[in-house]
Amino acid sequence: MKKFKFELEDLLKLRQFEQEQAQIELGKAVAVENNIQAQLDALAQEYSAVKASSKGSLDFSQITSTSKFYSYMNIKSERLMNEMAQAKLVTEEKRKIFFAALQKTESLSKLKEKMYEEYKAQTAIAEEDEIDDIITSHTNAVRAQK
Repeated sequence: MKKFKFELEDLLKLRQFEQEQAQIELGKAVAVENNIQAQLDALAQEYSAVKASSKGSLDFSQITSTSKFYSYMNIKSERLMNEMAQAKLVTEEKRKIFFAALQKTESLSKLKEKMYEEYKAQTAIAEEDEIDDIITSHTNAVRAQK
């Protein structure tokens, strides 16, 4: 019997490689988003800490420096929010690319499985025919000896 060979194996391997690369790129984009979110969370904690430490203060210099710090934090927060919006767009684009690559790979994998099942069915039929031929020739040989 001849061995099963999927004619599109090279293409399937290429698609799998493209899928892996797309998955890596998606992971990097998600990591960027997570990093920005961590910065936003740290900024929020810092804001709360400054607010708690300056609560009830009547010192003019502390009130002024707290006000300047709040302005700085608002600017930084706005910048981080803009970066997050851009990062989300990049992540969504990478996600689309990954799912497109995944779909291509899955369709070729399913085709390979289908062709392999057909090969197994044809092989089983061929083996049955060969066994039948052997039995028939053996039966004919036994009859010829009688």
